[in-house]
Amino acid sequence: MDDRVKLHMQLLSFGITAGLIGGVINFLVAPLFAELHILSLFGVNISPTFSKAGLYHNGFWGALWGVAFMVPWHKYFGSWSLRAFIIGLLPAAVQLFLIFPLSGAGFGGISLGICMPLFVILFNTIFFSFPGYAWFTLTGLDSDATPEWMAL
Repeated sequence: MDDRVKLHMQLLSFGITAGLIGGVINFLVAPLFAELHILSLFGVNISPTFSKAGLYHNGFWGALWGVAFMVPWHKYFGSWSLRAFIIGLLPAAVQLFLIFPLSGAGFGGISLGICMPLFVILFNTIFFSFPGYAWFTLTGLDSDATPEWMAL
């Protein structure tokens, strides 16, 4: 197998794993916010719970969104935290502008509470992409030292 193919397979597996890690952390934090009544304090009418189905759901979608970690973001944005924030905005935008309206929760999920968009962005950036991107960065595949031909 060509070295390029091997490195791209490593990049893919590290990206998926980073997304899975972020998805699991997101899964753990959202019910914690509900249990501590932080969501209800801000008028958000959701109550995520700890369940196997929730874990599988967040892990699966986190792993799929982890493919976004493969993009050579370091070429476009210098700050590590800005790169992580932008990656987190991708699933947040899908949730706010596609999933919520199609599920009847309104544009941005406003019918679930006026602060719902804030929590969607918070959960997807701070509690999904930041831990996932931190792990992905630790692999060494997101830096200026990465060979140019590795970029997709």
